[in-house]
Amino acid sequence: MSETRQFFSVSKIRLDAAGFATHVLWSAVDSRSNLDVGNAVVVPVGDVIDALRDGAQVHATFPSPHTHLPDQPLGVVGRSDGSETIALAKRPGFAPVPLVSLHDIAALGDHAQPRKTLSSFSSHRRAHGVYTVSKVGLDTDGRITHVQWGRVDTANNQWIGAESVVAVADAVAALQAGDQVFALFASANGHLPERQFTSVDYADGRQTVVLQGPPIAGHEIHDMDRLTD
Repeated sequence: MSETRQFFSVSKIRLDAAGFATHVLWSAVDSRSNLDVGNAVVVPVGDVIDALRDGAQVHATFPSPHTHLPDQPLGVVGRSDGSETIALAKRPGFAPVPLVSLHDIAALGDHAQPRKTLSSFSSHRRAHGVYTVSKVGLDTDGRITHVQWGRVDTANNQWIGAESVVAVADAVAALQAGDQVFALFASANGHLPERQFTSVDYADGRQTVVLQGPPIAGHEIHDMDRLTD
């Protein structure tokens, strides 16, 4: 079954420091009744791109003071680093809505995480990504708060675009969406992906990432290169 002629509504969005979308809260919509089909779920922006590529229509809704505006379509756009993201698209035959951007969509909180049932909206699950973390930022307790990472083409062993610094919530979301995230450690042959990350939850509700498996001398989080303030 193709996603062609399927409709989705985006009610909340999470943006990175550069203003690009990383995750959305969306739901499938019955085009005849204009009612949501099932519960809204949080998904990575890659799932939205997949749906749009498959022919689905995805529209954004706006909270106050823009509730009077019609829903705006979203489209796929390229970034300068060669990756893709989403942006508000022009509707053929309609005048563009002035002064409205992704920032006007309701913000998706950092604690809202993707659900593993997101594939119920898709004809195929998006290809899992592989990321490598070259530097980490730590809090006073030694927990990771930020990472410098990039996506990797494992077939050619090359970076896909440039690395970026993101909050650890983005790494948590990637892991929960099924992506693999590896830690790079310095060696005589350069920085190598020696260990893999997994996500953890703390009793106070915070989430971060830690290295999988038992401790390995010289290959712990404090052995990784650090982000500078």
